Amino acid sequence: MTATAADVPPRARTAIAAFDDLLGRRVSMRGFALLRVLAGPAVLLHLKPFLSDALDGRIYSDAFYEPYVAWYPELPRGVYVGLLVLAAVSAVAMSLGLLTRLATATTFAIVAYNLFLSTTHFHNNRAYLVIVLGLLAVAPCGREMSVDAWIRRRRGRPPLDPSAPGWPLWLLRFECAAIYGASGLSKLLDPDWFGGTVTWQRVVQARDDLSPLPDWAVSVLTNRSFHTGAAKLIVLTELSIAAGLWSRRTRYAAVWVAVVFHLAIQVSASVQVFSYLAISVLVVWAVPSTRDRTLRFDAAATAQARLVAVVRRLDWLARFRIETAPAGSRLEVMDRDGTTLRGAPAVALTLSRLPLTAWFCLPTLLLPAVRRARR
Repeated sequence: MTATAADVPPRARTAIAAFDDLLGRRVSMRGFALLRVLAGPAVLLHLKPFLSDALDGRIYSDAFYEPYVAWYPELPRGVYVGLLVLAAVSAVAMSLGLLTRLATATTFAIVAYNLFLSTTHFHNNRAYLVIVLGLLAVAPCGREMSVDAWIRRRRGRPPLDPSAPGWPLWLLRFECAAIYGASGLSKLLDPDWFGGTVTWQRVVQARDDLSPLPDWAVSVLTNRSFHTGAAKLIVLTELSIAAGLWSRRTRYAAVWVAVVFHLAIQVSASVQVFSYLAISVLVVWAVPSTRDRTLRFDAAATAQARLVAVVRRLDWLARFRIETAPAGSRLEVMDRDGTTLRGAPAVALTLSRLPLTAWFCLPTLLLPAVRRARR
């Protein structure tokens, strides 16, 4: 028997329709455009060891390697090295936004091809990079912040619509949160990890690298009891990030903690491009709309003019619409919900919404004066 739409319960039809509407809803691709710019350096860092070996005359097949499947195509040495060079060039073009669609698709295809050449190439951070590049390749992320958009303006042509169906954004958000959730859950279910054995053994094995630290710090880091508590904190941190990213009330706190978490990982372990890439991907959690806050300033006030100059340069996610206020006015920010802040609280809110200053300024939103002003 063939099921028809009439066979589907009304609640299920409503849920399916809502999900379909979510996937097709047009949203700003500004976050994806910024991620495209940041992804280029991640690709170059990823390719660096492969290109370095190639310049020394070595490629993957000169050492032990294990193909995933026998039929996977392997190119001649010269062609393979040429592909790596092409990937580096296309990564630069992708970041610049030059022939964006072609450059992004080329970068994704070569990085993915190289990943699947051998099981020894596989690392979780490399798989994450391929996923990010794949979603950038299918999203129209070159309509802003790109050489392509600049050329279009120079030719006097109207700009392309910067919005698009949001399904790539929602999918990358899901992938981002799933990484934290899966990592935290796997550690929670692993008695060696949750009990601190894994982290303790890693530190003990790398004890020689701790020599620059004072003796008391080395003593703490190599203490077995310290890792019993630290491992649980790591698990709690990953799970709280995974859950906190989904709520607007906790999202900023989750992003702040995630940055600290990745910086700590980068200092304590070799994770290749993972920390940089994971922090870059956090930009997709910004609300996918632009110019929904208004910043009003007195052009004659030097301090206000300087802040606005900073905002113009660092507002990469296009959060603010800037307007001139009457002479003698205080700096004023109208948030998307209509809340208006003036003076120092307005400065704190403004800087907390700029990608480069957000991590430093988000804690200032907890100050009593700022909280009162926001209410």
